[in-house]
Amino acid sequence: MRINRSVDFFCAVFLLYATACSTEKITALNGDLIITENRAIVTSETIASLTVKGNAILTIDYTATPENSFVVKGNVLLQDNAQLIILGNKNLMNDAFVIANEFSSQYTLTTKDNSLIKLENIGLRTQTGTVAEKGNIYMSYDALDNSSMIIDGAKLDNESSWLLGNFRNKSKLAITNSVYIPTEIYLNDSCSVSINGADTQTGLWMALTSGAHTVQLPNVSTNSWSWTAGKNLGAGVNWSLSVINSHPGLGVQLFPNASASITGNNVAPGEVAISYFVSNNNETINDLKIGLQNGIIVPNRLRLTNVRLGPIAWQIYSLTSASLTINNSTINEIGIVGDGNVTVNNSLLQLAVLACYGQNSSLTVNNSDVWNQSIETNSNGKITFTNCDIYGSQFVTRSAQSAIAINGGSFKNNPPIDRTKTFVDVISGYPNYNPFSAPGPPKKSGPGSITCVGVANCNW
Repeated sequence: MRINRSVDFFCAVFLLYATACSTEKITALNGDLIITENRAIVTSETIASLTVKGNAILTIDYTATPENSFVVKGNVLLQDNAQLIILGNKNLMNDAFVIANEFSSQYTLTTKDNSLIKLENIGLRTQTGTVAEKGNIYMSYDALDNSSMIIDGAKLDNESSWLLGNFRNKSKLAITNSVYIPTEIYLNDSCSVSINGADTQTGLWMALTSGAHTVQLPNVSTNSWSWTAGKNLGAGVNWSLSVINSHPGLGVQLFPNASASITGNNVAPGEVAISYFVSNNNETINDLKIGLQNGIIVPNRLRLTNVRLGPIAWQIYSLTSASLTINNSTINEIGIVGDGNVTVNNSLLQLAVLACYGQNSSLTVNNSDVWNQSIETNSNGKITFTNCDIYGSQFVTRSAQSAIAINGGSFKNNPPIDRTKTFVDVISGYPNYNPFSAPGPPKKSGPGSITCVGVANCNW
């Protein structure tokens, strides 16, 4: 189902009410702003957290004055029928909306009920620093209930910032000619998403939650293409996607109770990425590779036919208590949320995050090359590396009970960004550098235990 009519409706609502904005009431409490009546802001502001509720419309209008910033050092929440409208100068594109996380996932952006957020010709950032200082900092946007996000001509620098857009319930997203806002879009429940315009850059993750699915990928070989997807893919799919003359990256999330047969068009350098969720049974998976794929990849779960996977293709997630062993593979990200155990042998771990968050969870990595930007534990989760070469990763323990142990192997520098090279080799997937990590050796932070024993170049 396309949502052009909904987009037109919300634009009309915005135009109707924006002219009625006044400066009647802002309630400030310990630096937090609670907006309960219409308000317009035209100058740079820095606040703690922001809540807009009731029928209030907060308009941040930077169209007339160059280089203004609205900085929130806390959570942003829209609820009820509230609206947040942030407008920048299209000709200059130097105005900014900043949610100033000091570390990844410190703050959240949330819309709920029937609320609306609109970003137009504005730069969005998720930190005030740079990638050289803190690496890439990611955070989540959660769209709940019947809330909506409209993005038009806005941009995000995805080297320093990253916005994960989780669209749930009956929420809506409409994007036109915008760059990496959200950086990744997760389609869930009965949400509807519209992607429009050849200038739009973003990544889409289509949730397949239960039952069997048949996916015929669009031909993504042209600079822009159109495609609709939703219930036609198979059981349990209630979300709807419309791509109109655009070129987003495509990804499939294969949840524990789902299976999929995916057919592609062998388009280089790649046409889809896979997020594989461990089933309820103990599993061993061998040879998850990039490039052209034909055949059964995971028995009873995943078949790929004429599908070319790009150089960054595989994400692995565990929600259950089952164990998984992965051998001889190329993987971008691993996340353990339940109490599962994952072991990785003789593999390449690329750019994103290794996370062990679940109570009693563990991740063990042996004899592998590790380039991940962030390696994180929480609860009493534990990550163990044995005889691995680790390039510039940030080790993070989020709780006092969590632990990371590095035994043998070596620490190596993440090279600085080199614009003359692609950050990964497009044939092998091997990184030349990680653009989301600060250059230099691995670093550590957090209250938990992080140890290295017999590791070359470890100076802790």
